[in-house]
Formats: sequence, structure tokens, C-alpha cells
Amino acid sequence: MEIKVTEMKENRLLGRKEIYFDVLHEGEPTPSREAVKGKLVAMLDLDPETVVVQYIRSYFGSHVSKGYAKAYESKERLQYIEPEYVLLRNGLIQKEEE
Repeated sequence: MEIKVTEMKENRLLGRKEIYFDVLHEGEPTPSREAVKGKLVAMLDLDPETVVVQYIRSYFGSHVSKGYAKAYESKERLQYIEPEYVLLRNGLIQKEEE
């Protein structure tokens, strides 16, 4: 699996970096959010507690997937701005049992 950052924007209003990337995974299934997040954190020297992968989109017959991630200034900012379902998908919070 290889990740290529195609665009990175600084969003000062929301206190985050917005990262668009391509994932090359020839001969492999679409990588998981955790695997992509780990590579992005290592590649861009980010704090894993402040990064969420919004989506990874695969296309039929292609070995390239496109994705979007956000890296926040702090964990508090991330918790305040991101909706609950995104935090659940990225494993940053646990679903409460009823």
C-alpha cells in the first residue's frame, strides 16, 4: 500500500488541515481506515489522536482509491467539531450500551 497526498489545505477557521490523498493498493483489497491513518500519521508526522479519515472511495476495476482526512490542532477541537458517527467510525469514542 502506498499513499500519495494530492492536496493539503490549511483551514484556520476550524483549526485543521484537510488532506486529500490517493491510495495505491495493487493486488490488495481496499485498505482499512486504521491502516491509512497509520500511514498518514507516519508520513506527515501528526498526532494519531487528532486525525480522522472521513472517507476512502474505491472504484470498480481500479487499484487506486481516493480519500479525505482531517488533522486537527487538538483533541478537544476534534471532539467539538466532528459529528459522533465520524468519531465512532475512526474508533475515537465507544458506543454507549443501553
